[in-house]
Amino acid sequence: MSPPPPLKRQRLSEDESDDSDGSGNFSDDSEGSSDHIGDMKPQKSRQTKKRKIRATRATAFGETLQSLLGTDAPSALPLSLKPSVGRKRNDEKLELKAKRVLQVERKEKEDKGRIKDVIGGWGGESERALRKVAQRGVVKLFNVIQQSQASAAAVVEENKASRGTGKATLAAPVEKPVNKSDFLDFIRAGAVVSKR
Repeated sequence: MSPPPPLKRQRLSEDESDDSDGSGNFSDDSEGSSDHIGDMKPQKSRQTKKRKIRATRATAFGETLQSLLGTDAPSALPLSLKPSVGRKRNDEKLELKAKRVLQVERKEKEDKGRIKDVIGGWGGESERALRKVAQRGVVKLFNVIQQSQASAAAVVEENKASRGTGKATLAAPVEKPVNKSDFLDFIRAGAVVSKR
């Protein structure tokens, strides 16, 4: 198996490339074709060659920096050169201003007939104390309502449990209380005491 191709392209010198082009799995009948294959290689464009040129001397690098430092750079942001970006930003600013104006007008309409300070002496602390009192009262009210609902539910459950299942039964007969004197009379007479 051949090794995997390298990840980066490696530039070979012209001598090495000529040698590598001639060797390979080509048939022996085309020995003079190595020059012909070299001609068939795609030529690099001038732009590619320009990109590959590197500064080799420090003076060339310094001269380039000096020439760049001498030029005037635009002070504005690069995005500000695009008119669409500037228009969008201006539109957003205008929309925000319009929203603020509408909010202010709406608040003024709402506050038009409103009397803010009915009782002059009220402040933040007294109002806070009144709110606490009101909150305590509401909590107590809800607790009482919850307890009454729970007790009502318990009564309903008791009624269901006492009712039982199946056929309804008759109520138990009510026994009449027997006086002590009547009881003793029944015993003396030898009669059976009725349960009525």
